[in-house]
Amino acid sequence: MKTGPAPDPVRARGGGKLRPTLISIILVIVVWEILGRWVINSDLIFPPLSDIVSRAFEMAETGELWRHVSTSGSAFVIGYTIAVIAGVLLGLVLGLSRTVTSYVEPWLVALYATPMIALAPIFIVLMGIGIYSKLTIICIEAFFPIAINTALGIRSTDQGLVDASRAFGATRRQTIMTVLLPFACPFIIAGMRIAVARALAGVLVGEIFGSIAGVGNMIWFSAEAYDTPKLFTGVFILAGTSIVLMSLLARLERLVAPWRN
Repeated sequence: MKTGPAPDPVRARGGGKLRPTLISIILVIVVWEILGRWVINSDLIFPPLSDIVSRAFEMAETGELWRHVSTSGSAFVIGYTIAVIAGVLLGLVLGLSRTVTSYVEPWLVALYATPMIALAPIFIVLMGIGIYSKLTIICIEAFFPIAINTALGIRSTDQGLVDASRAFGATRRQTIMTVLLPFACPFIIAGMRIAVARALAGVLVGEIFGSIAGVGNMIWFSAEAYDTPKLFTGVFILAGTSIVLMSLLARLERLVAPWRN
């Protein structure tokens, strides 16, 4: 009697989750279209999804959509990358030094809790309307969750692992690279996932206050012009970007920290 390969439980779980997700997406699409087309029946208040898609294709054909997306995308990538590098470095210092933490942490927490929409006009006044003020806003928004989570991950490292590495003659640098950072990786990626949403919010804030192009700029002026399908196009771009990046970072976490699965 022939027997096939044993089913993969991970794939089985993934397939089990995929079906409800697809069903829920289809239901939302159908309900949205019905509400927008026949119940509310007002593009100004709640346009049907088909009108939003049609508006997005119109903008894509004229090149307007790609201009806004490329402007926001380049600013996001640069600002987010700077935030990841700076956040991990500062988080490492905070996790290793209680003295530095005692001086820096109160300011870190205070700035993290301050809404960026209150600080954005200050950066725009200092740096002007353009890429630099927008990059600063994005970077600051994404920086704090990464730094705080990195410091938390370093401090949460099992002291027994640190002692074992030192017992085998590891230098401080080797202990950091082979014990502390690998242990803190899930914390760092968790901070990066939080930072994605905050950085996209920074894109929106920066482009509302200090930009002449971008998805945030498009959303703001669409609201002023009561062009609701165009407004929802921008919202869906930001939401879709967030979902894709969150999924990629979740996959990255499974790769670098498989023991957490």
